[in-house]
Amino acid sequence: MNHDPRLLARLRQQERAAQLARLAHRLRWLNRAAVVFCLVLGLDWALPAREFRDEPLLRQEPIAAGGTLANPQMAYRITTPHTRFRIRPQFIDRVQNARRLTVWQTPLLGRVRFIKAPDVVAGRTPFAPYGGGLYGSALAAFPLALFVVAGVGLMLPFAPETRLNTAVVSGLLWIVTVVLLLL
Repeated sequence: MNHDPRLLARLRQQERAAQLARLAHRLRWLNRAAVVFCLVLGLDWALPAREFRDEPLLRQEPIAAGGTLANPQMAYRITTPHTRFRIRPQFIDRVQNARRLTVWQTPLLGRVRFIKAPDVVAGRTPFAPYGGGLYGSALAAFPLALFVVAGVGLMLPFAPETRLNTAVVSGLLWIVTVVLLLL
């Protein structure tokens, strides 16, 4: 059998394009789910926070918060009846000797946004606990980038290879966003 090399190359290219199209179609759910996730995050940020006034401080335990061997950093893990969160090392003085806290928590995902210790002079001004940085810092760029990439992958009529690439980038950005949300 004598096969034309150009015909074989064209057939391989068509098969590769068909595989990419099938894979891009299968991974389209990733972009859809990422857009929904970002909308939930945005709604959680936009809705008014739940306020828990005069929460009794049930537990205050020291935990390691990084640093170096020569200069270890300590933080506190705080537990109240409705919340559990960590206090950054530089804010420990704001909750020391506090018996009650006021806690503001996001309504959908339950992330503690702000806390206040009214009976401690240094803690009378609300401050952010450790973690939850997606809601009020430069880290909010990750869910915004995720929303844009996933939205572009869903909305614009790209070639299958580009749609596949947006799904892969969305997946990676989603992992980073979830890790940042949990920290």
